[in-house]
Amino acid sequence: MQIRKLFLSGVAACAMILTACGGGGETSSPPPNSGGGGGVMPPPPPPPPPPPQSFATDLDTTAEASRFLLQAGFGGTMSELEALVDTNATRWLEREFAKTRTDLLFTVRSEFQTTGEVEFNRASEVYWDALFSGDDELRQRMTFALSQIFVISDFQVGQTPLSSAYYRDIISQNAFGNFRDLLEDVTYSPAMADFLTYMRNRKGDPETGRVPDENYAREILQLFTIGLVELNMDGTPKLQNGQEIPTYDNDDIRGLARVFTGLGLAGDNFYAYSPGAHYRPMQMYDDQHSELEKSFLGTTIPAGTGGTETVDMALDVIFEHENVPPFFARQLIQRFTASNPSPAYVERVATAFANGSYTATDGTVFGTGDRGDLQATLAAVLLDNSVHREPGNLPRAGKVREPILKFVQWAHNFDVARPITEEEYRLWDTGSPATGLGQHPFRPPSVFNFYRPGYIAPGTQAGDAGMTTPEFQIVNEGAALGYINFMTDFIVDFTGGDEDPERFTPDYRPQLDLAEDPAALVEHLNIIMTAGQMTPEEITVVQDTISEIEIETDQDRLNRVRVSILMVASLPSYAVIE
Repeated sequence: MQIRKLFLSGVAACAMILTACGGGGETSSPPPNSGGGGGVMPPPPPPPPPPPQSFATDLDTTAEASRFLLQAGFGGTMSELEALVDTNATRWLEREFAKTRTDLLFTVRSEFQTTGEVEFNRASEVYWDALFSGDDELRQRMTFALSQIFVISDFQVGQTPLSSAYYRDIISQNAFGNFRDLLEDVTYSPAMADFLTYMRNRKGDPETGRVPDENYAREILQLFTIGLVELNMDGTPKLQNGQEIPTYDNDDIRGLARVFTGLGLAGDNFYAYSPGAHYRPMQMYDDQHSELEKSFLGTTIPAGTGGTETVDMALDVIFEHENVPPFFARQLIQRFTASNPSPAYVERVATAFANGSYTATDGTVFGTGDRGDLQATLAAVLLDNSVHREPGNLPRAGKVREPILKFVQWAHNFDVARPITEEEYRLWDTGSPATGLGQHPFRPPSVFNFYRPGYIAPGTQAGDAGMTTPEFQIVNEGAALGYINFMTDFIVDFTGGDEDPERFTPDYRPQLDLAEDPAALVEHLNIIMTAGQMTPEEITVVQDTISEIEIETDQDRLNRVRVSILMVASLPSYAVIE
């Protein structure tokens, strides 16, 4: 408790984070002054050269390495950052793309086959383990990002540990594949069908008035692929007579709802349950599939077309819609590098998605050349020039780090290696803003995720500037204090209890070596936790506070380290990566 009191007294001013920040990319220039006056106007200056497609990929300092890992992954220890200095970010991406995937279903299924049962929360536990200890860091970061676009909640009625683990693996398996394959695998997944209520969706019956369930038809368009209004390639709305143009109407939804009829769990019977069916693709039962024609998005699938063929045709039409590249690109950027990406940045990433290819400045080519290639798209997000300029030079640059990322990145910064997650009760559900993180992986409160991608926070400088900061939607006074309390328990190692204090323990040995030099300790934390972004004022506050902790024993040294980490974890510079 003494450490908690030291923290609260030392950084009360830092507790309320995130009142003015934004999201990245370039800002657009104002239009040139066309107003009059007499005389001959001088010729306009030549336009500046366009920025390179991607940044110079060398990582020259530990701060650059830290910033890149915080954007692309989960950060790292100082020794890991030092190992990246004088290497190349492009090569890091290539290595990550080639790594073996962590198989979550295998773990859950093996336990089920061994014991005949599996705990309800087991899929969540093995996913936490993958976030903390999985070698495939970029894939797990991408999986978390995609889970916030293709949303399910594993607290939904009908979900099982096996169906939840299978859905996580669907996202993970397709994370570096093709968007079209991801869309199909999500559509046939029992977890999504349970969540969006199209499991055993039956064809309409005119005699009883039954109509197909429209839930998935609506959300696959609105939230997963094309959005509500037609978009330019840079993500800005197209206008007709000054008005936005809707992408679809209720007739489109009714037509598309017929497509997703006849899907049930794999087996011999539309209504039966077969062992193992919750963790393999659903099956089309043509006798329950609507035989009527399906008209949507300017396309008509003829009456009598088989169910599987109908779904394939519909997914092809959606995938080829011109909105998909910018709609998906903007959301993916928001989850990695920029809460408020510029239209130019969105267009570059959307182009990589559409072309299936991205070329880095060193000539490395990512992608197969097929539309929807996610390696090309992700490389375009992470290597874009606009997010790798000098931090602080762009007032609208940066990503607000959501609570889960801050927590997992802290665990990587301090080498919480292979924690026993299943025994850590605080991780059973971190969704409470009062006692947890206000977020839990694969457990948002609705299909709209934890926050809306277009959210503009009222009462903030970012909001006044019209900038989107989705993560602000779960930030308020209570959530900020809940986050600090949650992080305090983990940082000071209060979570293990007397029976098993080692089940989730950070390794502070490198920091303990610096404990007697407050300036060196704070600079070390500045690099690994904020990529060198702490302001002089923040540095002074942390140094002055921890200097008041006199060191006479090893416990004093540990207290100084813990307080300094907790303070940095509560600063605005930790909350945003520019």
